[in-house]
Amino acid sequence: MVHAALSATPLVLLLVLTGACQTTEPVLVEATFAPTPAFATHSPADVAVLPVEDGTPDGVVQRHLVFLRQELMRQLPDRLFSPLSPNVVDAGLRSAPAAPAGESILGQAALQRLVGHSGEDAAFALRIERWDESKLLVDRRLRFQFQAVLVARDGQVLWSGTLRGEAKAGGLGAAPRDRDGMARSCGELAIREMLQRLPQRLR
Repeated sequence: MVHAALSATPLVLLLVLTGACQTTEPVLVEATFAPTPAFATHSPADVAVLPVEDGTPDGVVQRHLVFLRQELMRQLPDRLFSPLSPNVVDAGLRSAPAAPAGESILGQAALQRLVGHSGEDAAFALRIERWDESKLLVDRRLRFQFQAVLVARDGQVLWSGTLRGEAKAGGLGAAPRDRDGMARSCGELAIREMLQRLPQRLR
């Protein structure tokens, strides 16, 4: 009996260690992004990243909008695009016609008004439709839904779609300790997932 128990011990330890090493994927998403035929014919280089729109019902993402815009600009060069300075973009947008109340930045009429004011080849518009931090302090995960469009200066849509899912703060590593740090870590991962579905610019 003692021999049998000792023989079983390594197997038990292996099962315990195997269970302990299992990790939940840091990012789980569903995406519908796809380029249009116009993407290949335009091949934009300079991109104006428009201010990110908060489309959440309760405005919970408001305090992260500047960060998300900056993160978009930081990651776009990985896809061989050159984001324009936000100061240049914002100065150009001041000459754009005012939008009607309640109009989304992703509406065709809005995009037509907002693109082309900064000498860009294309504009990138991002709308956050879900940003759920309710369990962030419990499981370090944030649930989100993004909608985005890349539109050429002549108004043609080059790429568009949605991304929804969840991300773990810190990815496979340790999560930041404060709530905003965790949320922004998740936002960084979500933007990376989104831009991985944006084709690289054609040289």
